[in-house]
Amino acid sequence: MNKYFLGPFFVFFLMVIAPALYPSPASCKDREVEDVRAAAFAGKFYPDSPDRLKAAITAFLNNVPEIRPEGRILAAIAPHAGYVYSGGVAACTHKLIFDIPFDTLVIIGHDTYRDAVAFTSPADYFETPLGRVKVDREMTKKMEEFDPGIRPDQSLHATEHTIEVQLPFVQVQGRQFKVVPILFGNPTEKNSRILADAILAGRADKKVFVLASTDMSHYPPYDGAVKVDNSTLAVLKDLDAGRLFSHLARQDGLSSVPNLATAMCAKGGVMTAILYARANGGDHCQILCYANSGDVPEGGRDRVVGYCSVLFEKK
Repeated sequence: MNKYFLGPFFVFFLMVIAPALYPSPASCKDREVEDVRAAAFAGKFYPDSPDRLKAAITAFLNNVPEIRPEGRILAAIAPHAGYVYSGGVAACTHKLIFDIPFDTLVIIGHDTYRDAVAFTSPADYFETPLGRVKVDREMTKKMEEFDPGIRPDQSLHATEHTIEVQLPFVQVQGRQFKVVPILFGNPTEKNSRILADAILAGRADKKVFVLASTDMSHYPPYDGAVKVDNSTLAVLKDLDAGRLFSHLARQDGLSSVPNLATAMCAKGGVMTAILYARANGGDHCQILCYANSGDVPEGGRDRVVGYCSVLFEKK
């Protein structure tokens, strides 16, 4: 082989053969296994069989009474307990938001009380027995860049049910959507405002809907729960995040209601949903339904948890 042939052959080797034999780091990255946040609460909070899960959710949705929205729906609240306890209330929210066009569903779950604004998930997908939902990593990254207090933490998301239990309600209705899963950090009015602003900045030209995943009073007797929860729902109607925060702080300090651990377990997300709705012209709160775990045969009335279905709207 003479020197005039070696030159072209060497160039051919570098451009064609070598890349096939030794993939670039970017090519290797493309071949990495996708990060899937597996269903952690199937068989616990809801059925793990796809058929039984579809049947359960369909029954809940079919039992929702005929309710009409009173304005353009901008954000909402749905409870996140086991379906046997709160599925009927959650179905009210999910049935009413079915016709809302969105590309990405932002679901804000539990308050973690950690020193942060919020925690995103670095996963590529969230999985339920009904399949995988793609995480909107583009929007998540923009939110993380918006404020350093918004950061990924998969270890928190791996053992949290408050986002997972919402997804089958959306999946079973055949929607194509992405999700931005968020767990709140330290629930303050300031942090809620930062997160709401981050959602606004991160959505760009996408159609985004915000769902706050929360339960209400925890563990008082039945009558105490009704009293505390009705007072909270009355405050919610003002669409005032600051007033809600003050109200919940007062309720959590009540000694007159036995066993009251908290009046709302994910107030950070609810305040964020209010602020997000306000930023989009929201001026109305519609309470769709309320119940607690004592309203179903499986729940006792000595220690209950409250649930609400709420819409934030522009009339």
